[in-house]
Amino acid sequence: MAAKKKSELKKKSIIKVKSDFLEKKKEKELYLTEERVKANIPEFTKLVSFWREYPDMFIDMIKGEDSKFEFFFYQRVFLRAAMRHRYFFGTFTRAFSKSFLAVLLNMIKCILYPGIKVFITSGGKEQAAGIAQEKVLELCDLIPPLKKEIDWRPGKTLFGKDYVEVLFKNGSRFDVVAAKESSRGGRRHSGLIDEVILVDGEKFSQVILPKHIWAA
Repeated sequence: MAAKKKSELKKKSIIKVKSDFLEKKKEKELYLTEERVKANIPEFTKLVSFWREYPDMFIDMIKGEDSKFEFFFYQRVFLRAAMRHRYFFGTFTRAFSKSFLAVLLNMIKCILYPGIKVFITSGGKEQAAGIAQEKVLELCDLIPPLKKEIDWRPGKTLFGKDYVEVLFKNGSRFDVVAAKESSRGGRRHSGLIDEVILVDGEKFSQVILPKHIWAA
């Protein structure tokens, strides 16, 4: 009985401190306000500029502590070189993970350059669509924050046998185009040709290359 009374007395003796400072601190920890975002825009700008030069480090930061995904050194070199130069050509051996890196590169561009339109093409549209779909889904599983950047609402991000169109929440778009006459007229800011040896050179020059127009 004595122990019970002592326990009850201890509970009643707890002093509740009401502090505006503590309440504001708690609110800042729980909520992301518009004011806080605007106040940190200069810092965000610096980070985005840095990540555009070091895209691998962008992935390092967002992937999370529990992620098992790790880059090999050559993959970091590939991503940095491809992001920093307007034109980039590479010849790689099998198992280099070039398709994986190519799709990751385009997804990073879509995130770091709001409103950009990027494409991927190959010898056949069906082949390119299959590769793009497989790698997009694989990357979303490996690095979950990438999945959160994509607009998954009905009719926005589309996967099919011979087409892929990934729409991002910031207005960027990543799709698959075919190296044929029907693809004329489309405009993109950036593109990637996978298995370029399989692409018809004349159609590439007349149809695909004009799409690769960078915004000034």
